Amino acid sequence: MTPPAPIRVLLVGTSFGGEVHAPGFASDPAFRLVGVASGHEENARRVAGAYGIPHATADWKRMLDEIEADLVAIASPVDLHYPMARAALERGHHVLLEKPFALNAAQARELAALAKAHDVAAVVNHEFRHKPGRAALARWIADGKLGRVEHIVMRTRLPGWARDPARRLTWLTEKDRGGGFLGALGSHDVDQLTVYAGPVRRVFARLRNLAPTAPRVSAAHRAITAEDCYTLFLEFKSGATGLIDTFGGARQRSETIEAFGSDDAFVVMEGDRIGRPSAGGGVEDVPVPEDLRLEPTPETPLLAPFKVKVAMLRDAIRGAGSASPTFAEALEVQKVLDAARKSDQTGEWVTVDDEREAPAAKTAKVVKTAARATRRSSAG
Repeated sequence: MTPPAPIRVLLVGTSFGGEVHAPGFASDPAFRLVGVASGHEENARRVAGAYGIPHATADWKRMLDEIEADLVAIASPVDLHYPMARAALERGHHVLLEKPFALNAAQARELAALAKAHDVAAVVNHEFRHKPGRAALARWIADGKLGRVEHIVMRTRLPGWARDPARRLTWLTEKDRGGGFLGALGSHDVDQLTVYAGPVRRVFARLRNLAPTAPRVSAAHRAITAEDCYTLFLEFKSGATGLIDTFGGARQRSETIEAFGSDDAFVVMEGDRIGRPSAGGGVEDVPVPEDLRLEPTPETPLLAPFKVKVAMLRDAIRGAGSASPTFAEALEVQKVLDAARKSDQTGEWVTVDDEREAPAAKTAKVVKTAARATRRSSAG
C-alpha cells in the first residue's frame, strides 16, 4: 500500500510557533513544514534553518498564495488571528489557530461558519487539555466517578509584569491588540472548565491591571493597558458553579484545579498530577492512567501536550478521527470571555447566550428607530 502523502504545513509566527509548533510538527513524520512567515524575516529564516523549511518570508499573505499546503498553523498576535485564519480558510486549508480564538465573538462566529462551509479541520490550540492530570480528571468525570459535578475552583498564581521585571513587554501588554492574561490564560481556563462542567450560563467577572501601580516599575510598565489578574464566577447550564482566579502578582507560579462532585472530589496540581483531598487538608496522589501520561519535554514543557494536538490533527485530516476544540466549540469559550469583559465593565452578571443575541437585537432597535424618524420626516 502506498503511504499517504505528507500533510504540508505553513507556519505563521515564530515565537511560540518556533518554540512549540515547529518542533511539534517536525516530530511527526506525517507532517512536512513547507513554509514559515514572521513579521521579522530574520526570525522566519532562523526557524526555517533549524527545521529544514524550504520557504521563509515576512509576507504571510504571499506565502499563502504561492506555497501549496494542506494546513496553516497560526501562532501570531491575537489581532491578526481573524485575517490570517480567514485567508487560510478561504483557500480551503485546514487551520490550527492559537488561543485566544479571536478579538471577540463576532470574529470567532464568522470563522466558525467559514470553517463549516469549507468542511475543513479547524482547531484552536487548547493543548492544556492534554496535560496528564487535567486529562485524567476529564476522563473520570465522563466516566461518572464524581457523580454530579457540583463545583470547580481553579487558582493560578504567577509572577506577571508587576513582579518580574525581566518579563518581556510584547503585544500581550496591549489591551487593544487582544493582550492580557484573560485571553492568554483565561481562554485555557474557560475551555478546561467547560470540558468538566459543560456550557456556561452566566458569568460575573473582575479584571485588574496590577502592573502599572506596582512599586518601582518602569515607565513602560506603567503604560501597560492589558489585565494581569482576573476573577470569574461561573454558573453552568448543568447547575454547577465555578470560580477561576488568576493573580499576576505572585512570586512563584502555581496552579490547582479542585473538582467537587456528589460522589467524589479530585485536585489537579500543576496540570500533571491528580489526587484526592485528604482528611488532614492535604492531597493524596492518585495514579494517572497509563495512556494519558506524556513523555516530558523539560526544556519546552508545552511541547509534550502539543504533540497530542498534532496527532489529533493528523487523524482528523486523514479521516481517522477528530480534533478538538473545533472552531464551533471554541466560539463558546470566546463568548464567555466577551461576557466576562462586559461584566467587568458593568459590574453585573452577564448571561452568555445574551451575548450571542445582543448585536442582532441592538441592530433591530436601531432600524426601528431610524424608520420612525424617517416617517416623522416624511410627515413633516
